[in-house]
Amino acid sequence: MTEPVSLIVSQTPVPRMAVGPTKATEPHLAVVYATASGEVACFEGRPMKPSQQMFSKYRTRYEVDLRAYQRSAVLGRNPLVSRDGVHAFEVTVDFAFRIDGWKGAEDFVRSGLRDPLPVVHGHLVSLFHGAGQRFAIEDSFGLQHHLNQLCAQPVVFQEGLKLYGCQVHVRPDAKSLTHLESLIEAGRREHLGAAEHIPNKGAVVRQAEIEAIQQQAQIEATARQADALADTFTTSDGLIRHYLITHPHDAAGAFEMRRQLEEARAATAELQNQRALGLFQVMAEKGLIQAGDLEQMRQQLTGTVGRATGGDGALPPLTTPQLTGGRPWDPPQLPPADQSPAPGYTPTVVSPTVGPSTPSGPLARTAPTALIYLVVDESLDRACLDELQRGLDALHSALSDAPDVSRVLRLGVLGMAATTEQRLSLAEVGPGTRTPLLVGRRGLSYSQAFRTLRPLIGQDVTVVKNDGAQVLRPIVYFLTGGAPDEGAAWRSDYHDLTDTDRNRAAPHLIALGFGRAEAQAVRGVATRPEFGFMAAPHQDAASAAHSCAAFLRDSVVSYGQRLASGEANFSINPPDGFRRAEDAL
Repeated sequence: MTEPVSLIVSQTPVPRMAVGPTKATEPHLAVVYATASGEVACFEGRPMKPSQQMFSKYRTRYEVDLRAYQRSAVLGRNPLVSRDGVHAFEVTVDFAFRIDGWKGAEDFVRSGLRDPLPVVHGHLVSLFHGAGQRFAIEDSFGLQHHLNQLCAQPVVFQEGLKLYGCQVHVRPDAKSLTHLESLIEAGRREHLGAAEHIPNKGAVVRQAEIEAIQQQAQIEATARQADALADTFTTSDGLIRHYLITHPHDAAGAFEMRRQLEEARAATAELQNQRALGLFQVMAEKGLIQAGDLEQMRQQLTGTVGRATGGDGALPPLTTPQLTGGRPWDPPQLPPADQSPAPGYTPTVVSPTVGPSTPSGPLARTAPTALIYLVVDESLDRACLDELQRGLDALHSALSDAPDVSRVLRLGVLGMAATTEQRLSLAEVGPGTRTPLLVGRRGLSYSQAFRTLRPLIGQDVTVVKNDGAQVLRPIVYFLTGGAPDEGAAWRSDYHDLTDTDRNRAAPHLIALGFGRAEAQAVRGVATRPEFGFMAAPHQDAASAAHSCAAFLRDSVVSYGQRLASGEANFSINPPDGFRRAEDAL
């Protein structure tokens, strides 16, 4: 809301002994006179003549500004939550207001207001409340059209103000805009990806065809190479020769392969020679051959083995072995194969890092948040309202001076009469939070209060939870000084509010009754017997209102101090001069 506007330009006493002409007024000002008892009159906006002033019963002269004013307001403290219950709209209202003629000037002076903007703001908040739940966050224009229809007609308040020319502008808030931009960007990427799919698919097909052609060419080249080198690969020497041709820079590697090949040939020839000699030795022992035939037979029997290993089939001559002694064909003793682990051996296993370790100390705790609502009867007389207003001022000051306490509380104030209107939207009270102002009005409806509370608390709980806070069950202080106009018909709306099966955000209600309030109704409003209190029969209403005001301040601040210190239990003691409502039945 913008800066305050004062529609009462001046307030002066009516002179009794006028020595000159009456002070003239400007065309846009209306002169209103008031008696000491509160009677108000406006003689078509004209000032009284000196002779009329001398014997007049009026004591105070007011000059009221009749000009029209244009203002803009952003409903930031009362966001409209969308249909999904998570995202919110940002609502800006351009509007015009003025005093509704001479009769409006009288009503405005009678209301005691200075700044009309809180009345206008409260009306707009009440008019728009809950409207966002009918629209998705993407349909801000639909909500804008709906709100413009709601406030299309001029409205005249009982305070003498006329509101007209409302123009509403709606857009998603910053968090919701980020969400919508993400959805739009995702859709854009999907559309672009679908458009790029066809050329990408064609590129893959063309690349596969090229690779198939390359593979076929490679197969054909390999086949031609195999045909050309068919004779070369028949011997080990040919393979080594081919390697040297294809890797001319690795002559050392080719010579190393040649050396290993010669060593393998020599080892194979030696093994075959040893086996042949063993066989010849057995045959000689048994008289099957003569000793002079050994060398010739060795060459004949082992020449085939030598040629199979790539040699020329000729083996080096050996001296005739001694036929007695060791057995040269005994197999060599090879090193044992992989052995089993020794008994007691445990393999080492290295585990991958899972993530950062969790601290072993206690987890840090965050104090929960309590939602406190004050529903104050505005149908009371002025003395009682003044006492309650001073109590609200004291509570506001106490919370502003204790930020650690205010941090765990959210406070909302509603004025209850024939209708229920918000005097302070749910907020963390600080030096910059405005003090709620009570406005005396006629009528008293419990049903209207309960109908207003149910959607309001549900919306507030959603908003506070979205801020990351842990929300306790809300607490409602219900102050009444009279009997409801609807009799007992309020109980159905009360049940809708407090039944946890119907309302997940059902609050606790603490009922305080005084003056003309009925003990049975007060007991019925309290959600527990120990939450309903009635003033003593002999206690006057103003004194009881003073006790209620002190009780509100002390109870709310004390509860906030316990929450801030980590204790979430809620306890309550009756105000001074009060007793349980069930004891007063």
